[in-house]
Amino acid sequence: MFRSLLAETTQDPNNTSNIVVIVLVVIIVVAFVAWMFFSGRKNKQRQKEYIEQLEAIRPGHKVKTAGGICGIVVEVCDDNTVIIETGSESAGKSYIKMDKELIAQTDAKGPTQIAREEAEARRKAEKEAKEAEKNGETPEVSAEAPAETPEAPAETPAEAEKDAEEKKD
Repeated sequence: MFRSLLAETTQDPNNTSNIVVIVLVVIIVVAFVAWMFFSGRKNKQRQKEYIEQLEAIRPGHKVKTAGGICGIVVEVCDDNTVIIETGSESAGKSYIKMDKELIAQTDAKGPTQIAREEAEARRKAEKEAKEAEKNGETPEVSAEAPAETPEAPAETPAEAEKDAEEKKD
């Protein structure tokens, strides 16, 4: 196909429609390769997060298996298996031992997921602070960074010792 297109362009240099077709084919091929590359990176990131999540599973975490069994992890074994408690007190409890890879959902969070949630919370707080400043309001202070009140003078070491002694009594 490409040879026939190239042969036609060499025979008639004024025929620009063949050049346009070649450029379009090249653009489509480049776009497809770029899409495959970025798609693969995204899948690798998801797989990494899933593995971190499985490694973060500890007793007490709620899980749902690929087969639809819901339960609470009772024990994490050394051989990459977990023991899950299902059922209730009134109906009776049962225990299932299975591979970690069969867990489809869990409330355990891996380090990557925790970092992403913290970054998202910081961005949200910064956005709210900017909106508050824009509206002329005082921004709310987050629990992470308590604000110091300028009216209260700093305690001297002697005053701190007196306060500590009063609290003991």
